[in-house]
Amino acid sequence: MVVFTYDDSPIEDYTLTYEVHGEYDVPGCIAACPGWMKESDEFLEPAQLVEMHENGWGVMSHTYRHRALGYITLIEDVEEGDERIYVDINRHGDVAGDPIVVFDEENRAEGTVAGQGSDSGRDYIDLEEPLREPIDASGYVRYPETFIREILEKTDEQLEAWQLDVTGFVYPYGRYHGVAEEIVRDHYEAVANHRYGGGHNEIAGLDPTAMRRMYVETDRATEDEVDEFMKTAVDEDVLSIVGGHSQFDTLTEDRIRYTIEAALERDLAIVTLDEAFAVLEERDR
Repeated sequence: MVVFTYDDSPIEDYTLTYEVHGEYDVPGCIAACPGWMKESDEFLEPAQLVEMHENGWGVMSHTYRHRALGYITLIEDVEEGDERIYVDINRHGDVAGDPIVVFDEENRAEGTVAGQGSDSGRDYIDLEEPLREPIDASGYVRYPETFIREILEKTDEQLEAWQLDVTGFVYPYGRYHGVAEEIVRDHYEAVANHRYGGGHNEIAGLDPTAMRRMYVETDRATEDEVDEFMKTAVDEDVLSIVGGHSQFDTLTEDRIRYTIEAALERDLAIVTLDEAFAVLEERDR
């Protein structure tokens, strides 16, 4: 079996991936950001996602507005009273008003996002108020535990209000680090991108909250690599997962077709995540 997952719920999931999959009569899974869907016409309309779901597509949570739940590394010491923190890559400054935690092995300080930017090639987050503790450059920034839980609950509540079944989770930016991993495990029974790379998940001892997937975008995989991936999916006792972003130029119509055909030519079943688990559960009886 092979599961196709598409992230972020852009409109191209409807105009591109849904159309191509429909020609082969095979489903995929959408990792949806309902906040983005409500706020921009660059993303799916709820009715479009409902239509896809009613036609056999799976729906997974991708957080409300694509927030990175894992931590990000600091690249500079933070002094008490600082209102700007420098980070390895800015993933927590997108939404003004978001609470964050800045911490190292000894100290912890809480702040509220005021904005973000970069200078001299370094990303930073601006805060509404000065931090009250110094934090070493070996530290990190992340969201508080309660806020992470609120994000997941809000995401699921909105998707379920649209009469959609949420069957798992995909980490935005692949940021699974730290306390976020524990919270996601508590909240969801399946995670499609718990670690980078791979995509073949051994059935024996399978932990559904620790699965991997392989990106099939043209800048991440060649046709030969797609073929080899599908060959392994046939030869070994694994649940295989592929992923992509349909709004990217690197996930072309040709690449989607090629990947689907590479699976079907080897008699692999293309299924949603919940269908895969139903098959595995039946097999174990």
